[in-house]
Amino acid sequence: MSDGLLDDATLAKVEEVLQGACGLTLASSLRRSLEPALSRAALSRNLSETAFLRQLLIREPTAVEAFIEHAVIGETYFFRHPEHLRALASRARLHQGGPFNVWSAGCASGEEPYSIAMALMDAGLGNGGRFRVLATDVSGRALQRAKAGVYSPWSLRRIEPDLEKRFLVPHPGSSGNDTQHSVTPEVVRTVDFRRHNLATDAVPSLGFHAIFCRNVLIYFTPELVRAVLSRLVSALAPGGLLFVSPAEVPLTNGMGLETLDVDGTPVLRMPLEQLWTAGESATVSPPRRDAASAFTAASLRRETPVPGSLRISSRRPTPSAPMAVYSARPSSPAPVADAPRAQASTPAARAAQDAGLLTRALEAAHAGHFEEAEALAREAARALSPEAYLLLAMVAESRNDLDAAVEAVRKALYLEPQLALGHATLVALYSRLDRREDAERARQNALRALDGLDDEHPLRGVETTMTAGGLRQALAPRPSQMGWQGAR
Repeated sequence: MSDGLLDDATLAKVEEVLQGACGLTLASSLRRSLEPALSRAALSRNLSETAFLRQLLIREPTAVEAFIEHAVIGETYFFRHPEHLRALASRARLHQGGPFNVWSAGCASGEEPYSIAMALMDAGLGNGGRFRVLATDVSGRALQRAKAGVYSPWSLRRIEPDLEKRFLVPHPGSSGNDTQHSVTPEVVRTVDFRRHNLATDAVPSLGFHAIFCRNVLIYFTPELVRAVLSRLVSALAPGGLLFVSPAEVPLTNGMGLETLDVDGTPVLRMPLEQLWTAGESATVSPPRRDAASAFTAASLRRETPVPGSLRISSRRPTPSAPMAVYSARPSSPAPVADAPRAQASTPAARAAQDAGLLTRALEAAHAGHFEEAEALAREAARALSPEAYLLLAMVAESRNDLDAAVEAVRKALYLEPQLALGHATLVALYSRLDRREDAERARQNALRALDGLDDEHPLRGVETTMTAGGLRQALAPRPSQMGWQGAR
């Protein structure tokens, strides 16, 4: 982005376009992430940034569509929040009558609705019309990608191997070197993709037995949140389930929904006395005064984060926040010696160069080019950036090399001992390694790193919108697992 192209006044107008088009707004600390989104959108339209900005501000439809594509649609992956899918499958097994209908509201590039279909098929519902998934999104381009059903290994990094083998078909990528995976026709047939704007459109149907709207509400204004939730609740059948991210649960207070505890994670349900079973824990959500803080909160509960803080934040897959890479140059010595590299001439230029390397590394990782992502992250690490080591940890975990991931995070913490998201990432890694004492020690270290920070303080990390208050909530001890019969 050219210097001075987006002053504060122009940036506010750009955000108005985004909010008017799809209702999304950003915390003030994240508005600058719209600049790289605008640059990418201009490039996709073969326009200069100035020309594209001019079209955007007059709300030219194709420019607005391109901007939404690059500012809103973000990274996601298969089987995110697996406890939600287990609860869904348990509810579906009890269903009698016609098809079990599910709505994935804000489906982005399709990983969520396909995961829903796979989970239901794996639960024995089969493909005989026993269920149907409606998947909607505001972005036409995202829907095109979703309908194609082709994904890089990056989107598959959390799927169980047996499900991958059953529901995804590997084949060479366009370059001939990178493996891509196509969703099998039996899964594709169960999902109906449609364009829909949650901010402005009426619900596409009524009587859904489950609705997924995860990591979307946190980017709406409080007034729009209530309006959208009212429409979602109206679309639920009695006893229907509403799945939002754990951080968004407080936003549903006062909507008349019950809160079930499923594997330590809250799931919302339209009341229906007859469906309660002895094994369920169901309560009506009490009103809370701190619901506004949930706009930036997220949860570690039951979801193992990817190192680099991608999964610590409950941000993207469903439509996600724009990518924001926070990079700073600490004064601590590097934990490993690296060869010198050509340096930019000024500190500002070097900072831009480092941020550019991290951005390119993330883009390579999302495309499944892990060797390229690792090489770029190592190059960025030479600038002594903790974020670069968090990204290296993320790539290591994608190879299931958890020990290497831990080592990379420890290097990030060597450079920046107060990096709260680094400590929080170790919580998840140590838990996967069954090192419970180390995980608890890392949790305490993360909480100490948050001491003195306001709740709205944005935390440094890679591709994250996490705030200090959000991480405090995520690190809170999990309530006792009362369980839900059949949900495990």
